[in-house]
Amino acid sequence: MTIGEAYTRFLMLVNRNATNNRIHVDKPRFILLFNGVQNKFVEWSLDKRNEDSIRDIQKILVQDFTLSLTDSNEDQDKFALPTNYFDFSNISAKAKNSCCDARRMTLYEVKSEDVEEKLADKYSEPSFDWEESFYYLTQDSVSIYKKDFEIEEAKLTYYRYPVQVDIIGYTRLDNTASSNIDPEFDDKVVGRILLAMAVEHSANISDPNGYQMDKDRLFTI
Repeated sequence: MTIGEAYTRFLMLVNRNATNNRIHVDKPRFILLFNGVQNKFVEWSLDKRNEDSIRDIQKILVQDFTLSLTDSNEDQDKFALPTNYFDFSNISAKAKNSCCDARRMTLYEVKSEDVEEKLADKYSEPSFDWEESFYYLTQDSVSIYKKDFEIEEAKLTYYRYPVQVDIIGYTRLDNTASSNIDPEFDDKVVGRILLAMAVEHSANISDPNGYQMDKDRLFTI
């Protein structure tokens, strides 16, 4: 579905049950609403990872992305998350030491508050012999811990942000002309996003203070 078709369908949805004057939503507001609700849909789908809805967003799954090292010390290597990172799926690493070839490590996530305790415990500390270590995530990086080895490579499988759509016919906030950027999801998913947009828009009209429907309600209506 093109972004122009999506805009037309949205206007039809918000006017379907209208009994007064036709409701008009300008293009900038439509784009803002679409991108916001689209991101909510991805978040909602990821919350339901064990259900069929996760299949709808596999297009935005990036597999085995090689991470770039940004900082290193005796205990950890820090890697930058991709700029389009939305949510985590899996991480893997290869490590080596002075006497052995690279090995694939089993990694598990910990809280940053628990790092020192893990490092001090011989049963949970990073181990090349046992081929395991731990990591923790921040907003823009992932830290992988080490002891008797070096991290040779780290790869992340993650969900990226979906393409943020746009439509020709208005001037953006940075004074550049808008352009047509179509949704990347299939028509079934776009239709669901448009329906959720219509529901949220109707709620916003009913509440001028800016009512927003919780995503768990928005996509189960």
